[in-house]
Amino acid sequence: MDDTWRQERNDRTLRYAGRVLPADRLIAIKVDQKFAARYDGQVAAIVIGNLLARMTPALIFDIPEVEILSPLPWEGKTLGTKLRETAFEADPDGHFELRGARDGDYAFFLGRDGGNATVHGSGWNAFVGRGPSPLPDSVQANPFGPALAAVIAVSRIFALEMGPMDGPHMFNAFDWRDRMLADGATPPIGLDQDLGALWAVGLGSVGTAVLYFLTLVTRRLSATLFDMDFVKIQNLDRSPIFKACDAEKDSEKKKVDATEWYLRSVGVQKVLNEPLALDESSVWSNRQMGTPDIVVSAANERNVRYVVEQSAPPLQIYGTTGGNWEASVVRHVPMVDPCSCCLFPPGEPQAVTACATEKTIQPTTGETVDASLPFLSFGAGLMAAAEIVKAGLLGYPFSPNRTVLYTHPAGPVRFVSPGMQRRPGCVCAERSSSVHQKMIGGTRYERLSSKGDS
Repeated sequence: MDDTWRQERNDRTLRYAGRVLPADRLIAIKVDQKFAARYDGQVAAIVIGNLLARMTPALIFDIPEVEILSPLPWEGKTLGTKLRETAFEADPDGHFELRGARDGDYAFFLGRDGGNATVHGSGWNAFVGRGPSPLPDSVQANPFGPALAAVIAVSRIFALEMGPMDGPHMFNAFDWRDRMLADGATPPIGLDQDLGALWAVGLGSVGTAVLYFLTLVTRRLSATLFDMDFVKIQNLDRSPIFKACDAEKDSEKKKVDATEWYLRSVGVQKVLNEPLALDESSVWSNRQMGTPDIVVSAANERNVRYVVEQSAPPLQIYGTTGGNWEASVVRHVPMVDPCSCCLFPPGEPQAVTACATEKTIQPTTGETVDASLPFLSFGAGLMAAAEIVKAGLLGYPFSPNRTVLYTHPAGPVRFVSPGMQRRPGCVCAERSSSVHQKMIGGTRYERLSSKGDS
């Protein structure tokens, strides 16, 4: 790939932040032997490697020779081989080497034993910063703490423009707070947990990230995929599953095809491909009572949220990114929470957050385009995936219906949970609660709506 290809690949990051990671300084991912031999260490390495390979062509993998563990879908492959394979799929001409870190490299240290840029996560907990991690080792196969540590680490290297790591930053992905949780304080994730029928509306950066993070822990779901667009080069830096070959000129794959290929490649057996906008889809318009179990509505076009809300939807969980270096997760429990049109009124500017991003203007054509930062899309997808998995746990929900992760250089990394309010005159105020209850009857998460006023 030439410089023109990377310039185009990085276009949305450049629009958003005005810069990218410098390609003339190598970034080394150094993984401690003990951490590399654990599921949580492998998750952290896979996520940080995937994300950084989409942001820089200069990456070193200082990885022990260990086999990938279950429940990761690449069980049996060696960790270093998997990291390089994913990196080259994202950027075939990148400089991705398996070797030890050297003086002059910007080195991330993945593990608990310290370093100038420590990245450690286990269970629901995440730690990033200087010095040793205080986190205990979890006995749970839980990807969300280590994945969160990886995403926050990359957000800091970008915010600090590859300066010395700050921190420490410590959070948990269970209630999205800056505190450490013991294993016994939370219900365990069941590896045999069936997520049910998941309908993914919109397969851009955030929509594909949700599916990616879910598959790091389970493939027990059925997926129906709605999107009418093709994979473009500009999608490659923000989606964890799209490959450079998906966006080749004159032969771009449909997003539904590329996403279906990924899901089937990791072991998801039930995938329905619907290459249409939601308002054109007979699958959606002919939706039966009790279907689906959950909607991941990660699209903005064609008044899609109004289309969803007019149809008495089931539980909705999705991620968004916004123009102030933030990533969010949003939950709409039927009859309990405000609906998505309360948050995103039809026909009005989306001032709160947009599903994939900040809107910018194409200077040559005047076209409005989405722009964001890669770690924000990964973060929003991670947060939504964590909420989807938690929805099956006893006692859910564990946090307010909207949580925002702020990563702006001007302020500390932090989670904030501003509650949503119902909007007067919204479509959700007009629909019949009894009809809505019948439509979601029999869904996997119907019990959550029993807390509402019918």
